[in-house]
This record gives sequence, C-alpha cells and structure tokens, in this order.
Amino acid sequence: MIRVSNRIQKKTRFLTKNDNNKQNKYPIMLSRCVPSSLRSSYSLIVARHLSLSASLAQQSKQQQVTDPIQQLFITKIREYNEKRKQTKDGLVDATPEVRKSLEDTLNKLKNAYGAESEDLLSVPKLDFKEPQIEIAIEKQAKEIIKKEMKITPEDIKKYTGPYGSWSPEYLARKEAERAEEQKKLDQKSPGVLPG
Repeated sequence: MIRVSNRIQKKTRFLTKNDNNKQNKYPIMLSRCVPSSLRSSYSLIVARHLSLSASLAQQSKQQQVTDPIQQLFITKIREYNEKRKQTKDGLVDATPEVRKSLEDTLNKLKNAYGAESEDLLSVPKLDFKEPQIEIAIEKQAKEIIKKEMKITPEDIKKYTGPYGSWSPEYLARKEAERAEEQKKLDQKSPGVLPG
C-alpha cells in the first residue's frame, strides 16, 4: 500500500508542477479517487459472495422441509426396508402363487445344474487367488536358457537387412536387381568415366 501511495504522490507532484492554478485540486482528487474505487470494488465483491452463499444455505434448508416428492421417496424406502425385515425369504408383499413359482424355478435350476447344496438366492462369495506369474516366467526363462542356439552366417545375413528382407520373394527380387546392375556395368566401356 505504501508503494501505491508513493506512486500517486509522484503523479500528483508532476501534475501540480505544470499548473499552479489547480495545485490544490489534483492532489486531493487523485488521493481520494484511487482508494475509494478500491474500497467500493472490494465491498461489492464481498457483498456478492455473502449474498450468494446465504441464498444457497437458505435454499438447502427449504428443500429438506418442503420437497414432498423427496420426502415420499424416503418414506417408501423405509417402509420397504421394514417389510423386508419382517419376511423370512426377503419377498415383500408376495402372494402364495409367487412363492410357489419361485420354488418351482429354483428346483428346475437345481436339477438342471446339480446345485443341490447351493443356495441360489444368496449372492455367491467369490475368492480370487493371485496367480503366481513369477514362477511360470522363471520356468520359461530357464527352458529358453537351456536351449543351445546355433547361428550361422547365413542366418545373420538373412535377418540383418531391412524389414521384409528375409522373405524369399524379396531375396529373389534383390538378386535380380543386382544381376541387372552388374550387366549394365559390364556393358559400359572401361575408358569412359561417368559424369
């Protein structure tokens, strides 16, 4: 704040040196304008934030009390939970026909898949074990290391060229190109230099 006021004072001195008649007006006007504009904008920003947060807080309280659809939904969920706790099999408001069809369906599944000891209505508990990947990799690495690798000079020539150079078609084409170039070189007279 001190630096800002020093800058303002320097500007006011510069303005007052040029015009002696208005010497009293400029320093007062500049010193009052800058801080008041800062004060007014700061208070405006604070007022906006306070009004926004206050309206949001009031809105959330009103929604909890006055939203009938949400309240109805919550009461229905609570009623369903109470009814479910009162039944043995977990079927809420089930008629005897529904219970009989459920038993028939479960018997069909048990007979079809041989699940006599399993409870088909409960969620199965799955137990996943971590596979031992390191052991399998070590076995494969040992097998690879044990194998002897024999590399011939032809293998080195065959696999060190550009991509596709190991295919028989590519090798035959390259050999034909080399033979054509050799013929061209042989046909040229030995006394004439190129270029």
